[in-house]
Amino acid sequence: ELRDALKSGEALRKRFTVRTVELDLEELQPSKYDPEDVLLVRESVSASQAVFARLLGVAPATVEAWEQGVKPPNRMACRLLDVIRNDPRPWIKLLDRSVKEEPLSV
Repeated sequence: ELRDALKSGEALRKRFTVRTVELDLEELQPSKYDPEDVLLVRESVSASQAVFARLLGVAPATVEAWEQGVKPPNRMACRLLDVIRNDPRPWIKLLDRSVKEEPLSV
């Protein structure tokens, strides 16, 4: 029906219900993270920089740069940091499940 209305030049409002939706996208923006914030999120899951980097899918040097203030996390990383900060429990469980203990040899 849409294709036919577009081809005929008919006003879409005559044939369809048209709504305008306004979004306040500022509220949807991820938080900004300074070096201390990144460190606190990492510590909330009890991970080293290397393990945290692996969890996030970034290089360990990236996490190090964030925590030293050399380079701030990008928006996508900030979004993921928000998710982890909001509830670190599933991330802790994920890390716990990935631990493979090997017997000590004496």
